[in-house]
Amino acid sequence: MFKKSDIAFYSFLITVMLYFYYYYFLISDLPVWIRDLKACGSVMNLDSFIKGHINIFVYLTLFSVMTFFILRTSFILISNVKNYISLIKFIKSNTYKKYKNLFILNSDENFAFTFGILKNRIVLSKAIFKNFTKKEIKNIYMHEKGHLISGDSHKLFIFSTLANLFPDRLKNKIIKDFSILKEIEADDYCSKNTDKIELAKTLLKFYTVTSKISLPMMNNHAEVRIKFLTDQLNYKQIKTENIYFTFFVLLGIFLFLTYIFQYCLCGMSSLMSF
Repeated sequence: MFKKSDIAFYSFLITVMLYFYYYYFLISDLPVWIRDLKACGSVMNLDSFIKGHINIFVYLTLFSVMTFFILRTSFILISNVKNYISLIKFIKSNTYKKYKNLFILNSDENFAFTFGILKNRIVLSKAIFKNFTKKEIKNIYMHEKGHLISGDSHKLFIFSTLANLFPDRLKNKIIKDFSILKEIEADDYCSKNTDKIELAKTLLKFYTVTSKISLPMMNNHAEVRIKFLTDQLNYKQIKTENIYFTFFVLLGIFLFLTYIFQYCLCGMSSLMSF
């Protein structure tokens, strides 16, 4: 059975595929538009030229904007990969104990997270075992195991990287919505093995400790998680509309522009054949 986050994740991937699919058609007919503008610009007066080619100027503007976001995403991908490599080095150089899917790091800071792209693992700091009771350690571990089973580290890596294809306000909103879903689902997995109130207490205790180490942990969204664990908020009430919204808006734009392209005598020949 698919979770909400799975539906959101794969819907988002479809959105991104549509994004690049549309960009392919824009870039395919770019030479046609340039030739048309050069040919018409030399024989038409300025007013007629602008009015007769307003659609091409719209295409070029859209192409430029999408190119900017694609380039930005490419640079961020490179940066994220570098950060991931740095994280791997940090883990290897500070490993205190290593088990099959668990690394315990020699650190006095309290942190817990999952990492991995092809294979996910759990990381706990040595300080966790000093500052928390056995029951609290189990709660922390089971929460991270929930992330591990769902493959959340690589899903969030992909999602947060590709979200840069969109404007910042929308990007930040959908990343927040997606990470909240992931945290709630990990808490839900953990709550099957422990009392929700005890888990909420562990959560509050964990995040009252300030860590000075910068690690790529998921957004904690403690307030929403506490509401979920104390039954003030149920799973069905967690909203994902903003993630689906990107898909439907982009689909609508694509269909609208396709309709316009049908009446454009200047370009988009590859789309016309489609």
